[in-house]
Amino acid sequence: MATSMGLLIFCGAVGKSGQVPLHVWLPDAMEGPTPVSALIHAATMVAAGVFLVARVYPLMDADPSGIAHASPTLTVITWVGAITAIFAASIAVAQNDIKRILAYSTVSQLGYMMLGLGVGGVFVGMFHLITHAFFKALLFLGAGSVIHGTHEEQDITKMGGLWKVMPTTFATYAVGMMALSGMPLLFSGFWSKDAILHAAFGWESSRWPFLLAFAGAFLTAFYMTRQVVYVFFGKSHLHAKPHESPPVMTVPLVLLAVGAVFLGFIGTPSWPWFERYLEAEGGAGHGGFSMEFVALMVLSSAIVIGAIFLGWKTYIKAASEPGVAVDPLAQKAPEVFTALRERLYVDELYDASFVRATNVISTGAAKTESGIFALVGQVAGLIILAFGWLSRVFDQFVIDFGFDQSCRGLQEGANLGGRAQDGNIQTYVRSLAVSLTILVLLLLWGCKGG
Repeated sequence: MATSMGLLIFCGAVGKSGQVPLHVWLPDAMEGPTPVSALIHAATMVAAGVFLVARVYPLMDADPSGIAHASPTLTVITWVGAITAIFAASIAVAQNDIKRILAYSTVSQLGYMMLGLGVGGVFVGMFHLITHAFFKALLFLGAGSVIHGTHEEQDITKMGGLWKVMPTTFATYAVGMMALSGMPLLFSGFWSKDAILHAAFGWESSRWPFLLAFAGAFLTAFYMTRQVVYVFFGKSHLHAKPHESPPVMTVPLVLLAVGAVFLGFIGTPSWPWFERYLEAEGGAGHGGFSMEFVALMVLSSAIVIGAIFLGWKTYIKAASEPGVAVDPLAQKAPEVFTALRERLYVDELYDASFVRATNVISTGAAKTESGIFALVGQVAGLIILAFGWLSRVFDQFVIDFGFDQSCRGLQEGANLGGRAQDGNIQTYVRSLAVSLTILVLLLLWGCKGG
């Protein structure tokens, strides 16, 4: 509710005041106004698949062996989630668009949610879904505030030093960054992420999803630190002077920041309220502060803190250069960095395989269709032409001939009848004389016969 309220306040205020331009685009990843991006990445796009899997979880968990979370369906979901988490996180490391980084982060966190559903049940996946909704909405709206304050700039390498001129945006964005990275204890992302790691550690089928999840957690903290260092620290390379966003934009950020901090406490081992709420849906949970859980907390905290420290050390110098410096990772491993920046050439691979195959099939189908329909059309045209010719012959030599002959006979009969009524007196007298002669002869013949 808090997420939706904050986003609605933001969207409504933007629509009325017109202070925030709504043509901020994210190529390939999320093309749309920043409030819309926040809604999609915090609720619609992520919630749909995760919630669907959670709703049908009892069907997916049905396994003849009786081992929890070991059905073939959940095994596939687990591996897809783990691979997605590390895959998208690695791509986010080399992106420079502030919204694109967050977009790939959403894909990575979606993989975490699916991994949690596969190895831990409904509670684990849905818990991370809810906490992620708050801090990811916070980050996207924070990115919108940054874009607005920097006059439509989205390249993080051109920003810098914004923490001084945008203190509210910086403070709330830092909260979202810490929550997404899984900074220990005070941030909601820490508790939901650790629930996933603990469930993955206890998954009996394989340890690899657990290791991939840990690697993804490291990369998440690293690329978010990279983004924050470039945006809020170092030296600015902006052409226009940046400024803080108005309260209509910063107030929703504060509300979401509060949720990003405190929401995680509804699912902690000491107060597993959300887990008990979802027990009817099949939630398993992680069962209290066991030694194993505490050890994983310490290990994940060390991983996150180490990634943040490494990201700071790697990028603070590059962000402080007087000009836009080459990315330090590009200097150390240019081939790898280029591959990550190009999204591991997934688009090219997709274009070379599915798109090209689809084009070939479509072209062949179009040619086949056009050839067949052209032949069918020509044959149909010839048949119709033949029927037309036969109809013309029948009409001309049967119907017209009979009708014309009848008309001609009537005309000749009328001409003959008309000659008897031509108005000539001599003709009338002659006809009368002939008729009278015939009548007299008939009478005489009759009298002789009597």
